[in-house]
Parts: sequence; structure tokens; C-alpha cells
Amino acid sequence: MQIDKIKTIAASLTLVGAAALLYFSLGEKPAQVEPGPPMALGQIMAEEAAKLTSAGGRLILITLDNSMSRNPTAELQMKGFFTGLRDANLTAALTNAIRLDPLRLVRVPPAGFFEILKKQSENDVIVSFLGPPVLTPEQRAKIADKKLRILALCSGAMPRQIDLKELFAQSLLHVAIISRSGQSPTPASPAATPRDSFDRLFQVVTSANLSELPPPANNMARSQ
Repeated sequence: MQIDKIKTIAASLTLVGAAALLYFSLGEKPAQVEPGPPMALGQIMAEEAAKLTSAGGRLILITLDNSMSRNPTAELQMKGFFTGLRDANLTAALTNAIRLDPLRLVRVPPAGFFEILKKQSENDVIVSFLGPPVLTPEQRAKIADKKLRILALCSGAMPRQIDLKELFAQSLLHVAIISRSGQSPTPASPAATPRDSFDRLFQVVTSANLSELPPPANNMARSQ
């Protein structure tokens, strides 16, 4: 009787162990992120932000809220960005961490961006890793007197979904970082600088080279 009981317990433990092994062997492993490109992106965005700063202006950061779910790419971008700020002897006066719906376009909702902009002072530099401000006419009118400078990451399909030229014309965007089309994320050489890594995948757009923006799609989101 006692021997049968021991056999039953042993068999049960074997089944539990086998199930655990199967679960962990089939479970999804965390995606591996090549650190070079996102860190280079962050560093170059810091360099571009430094070009926009002036006496009396503050640097305001808008980034993804990772408190609920880790995003390795966003974390590496922030690491690179703060490294770039340190190299430029700058600090961020305020960081706005935005929680987003992962099923929607990765950008700040108009109301949320408006609330951030209306609190800023003249000559402040806004650095957004979550796209540019797409505001209603009423919202734009309420901040028309503010002379803000806005640098936004507009990667992926965003230039096709938002009329970036219109935002430049409305002074709601001063520097856009866009993805280079048709570029595969091949590893950079060990000797590559952050700018080299950045230039393989991204491009800086200002009012001087707006013609290099890709044409927007017909069903794009408009700032109105």
C-alpha cells in the first residue's frame, strides 16, 4: 500500500516536471534588440535638440511609458538620448512619459500633446519620441503666440499617415526624424560612429529639405 502511494507521488512529480519543461521550451523568448541603431537614434536626436536650444529655453522630453510593460527599443533610445545630452552639457527639464494603446498609431493623442504644449514657455524645445503634435484648429489657435521648437521622431509609416509639411508650415514641427525607405537593419561595422549608424536607417528633415519627405497617403491624418 505504502509502495503504491510512493509510486503515485513519483509519477505525479514526473508529469509536473515534464509539463514545466514543455512550457518553458515552447514559451516565447524575449526578442533580442540590436542596441546600436536605437542608441544611435537617441544620441542624434539629442544632438539635433542641442541645435534648437537657446538661452532661457528648456528641453522638454516626451517618451513612452514603460512602467507597465518593458520596451527594450524605447529604453535603448532613452539611454542614447541621455548620453547625447550629457555630451552636449544639457539636461531635460521635464520628462512626459505617455502610456499608449499598442494597437493604435504610436503617437501622442491631440489632447495630450496640447496639454503639454500649453504649459511650456517661449523658446522651450520639445523632443518627442512619439511623433509630432497633430492638433485641432482650436487647439492651434490657443498656442499660436508660443514660440516653441519641436523635434519629433516620425519613423516608419508616420510620414505617410500625417502631413508633416503642413506641420512645418504651422510651426508645429521644426525637425523631423524619418526612416530611410528600403533600408535593412544590417549590423554596423565596429568602427561606426553613432552618426554612421543613424544615417543607415534614418534621415533628418528640416524646412531646408522638405522635398525629401515621402508623399502622404490619401487617407492620412490631418492636423485639423
